[in-house]
Amino acid sequence: MNSNESIARIIAVHKERYALRDEEHGEYYGKLKASHFYHNSRFPYPVTGDLVKCQYVETGDSVITETLPRKTYIQRFDAWSASNAQAIAANVDEVFILTSANHDFNLKRLHRYLAVCRQGKAQCTVVITKADVNPFAEDLLQVAKADLPDTDVLLISAMTGQGIDEIESRMPAGSISVFLGSSGVGKSTLVNYLAGREVMDVNGIREDDSKGRHTTTHRQMIFLDNGAMVIDVPGMRELALLDAEEGLQQTFKTVADFEGQCRFSDCTHENEPGCAVRAAIERGELTEKTLREYKSLQTEAKRKRRDWAIAVSKHRKELQNSPKRKR
Repeated sequence: MNSNESIARIIAVHKERYALRDEEHGEYYGKLKASHFYHNSRFPYPVTGDLVKCQYVETGDSVITETLPRKTYIQRFDAWSASNAQAIAANVDEVFILTSANHDFNLKRLHRYLAVCRQGKAQCTVVITKADVNPFAEDLLQVAKADLPDTDVLLISAMTGQGIDEIESRMPAGSISVFLGSSGVGKSTLVNYLAGREVMDVNGIREDDSKGRHTTTHRQMIFLDNGAMVIDVPGMRELALLDAEEGLQQTFKTVADFEGQCRFSDCTHENEPGCAVRAAIERGELTEKTLREYKSLQTEAKRKRRDWAIAVSKHRKELQNSPKRKR
């Protein structure tokens, strides 16, 4: 590298300006080198958690020249738009998917989060927060464990400290974690507890539906005293599936394993002969409810993938037919 070239971590994204951090220079800001990103698209746009090469500038914005290869990459798709993909984070070691022990608890939403995160190659842990507000929180823990046999599920309270040590054990020095969940599930409260100080604003929730206001407005990285890094992101109630086939198979591993044993590769698991999935249901090793949800999410992913392809094709045609293009 050149003398002024650094390897830095993206710690926050503010529109076209990036907050960076490296050991030599500390924290500073940078912008993308246009010829490397905007014009030729040689590199993907950086997101929080990315490592980048940049030309350090002491008196102004540094210049980001390259996004380095990622080990994980998590992105979400807007539930109401086929063409709106949003990066969540990169290079994450552990995703904590939060749901609270109140009206927010929703198994189908957990399946959706798990499929999206596993598609991005991330390690996932489900965390049920606010154990102190529900006397039946332990029952929810058992329900979640039974429904998610291949996923670690924790029950915690940031008010009493219950279960926090289990989270901290999964966040060693140098690791990057991200907390995902709906607004009001207690992400900011948990981050403050882990940090040992108030680094995130905390807003209350509405008592009638347990929904909260968004306290995080952008993706930012928070540094804990033990050297671990946490990416906090805005609350997301809706999360659409698009390219999540691998993530779905990991989330519904039991169904996928039996599916691979069916006589026909295009088996619909309805009434075909030699259907290993139907046989598993008859033996009590699989439930109709699990199969229905798996098929429903598969159908959604296929539909979104089709809508996405149509939207991309339409966008390309609009670019080709634009006046500027014809000039």
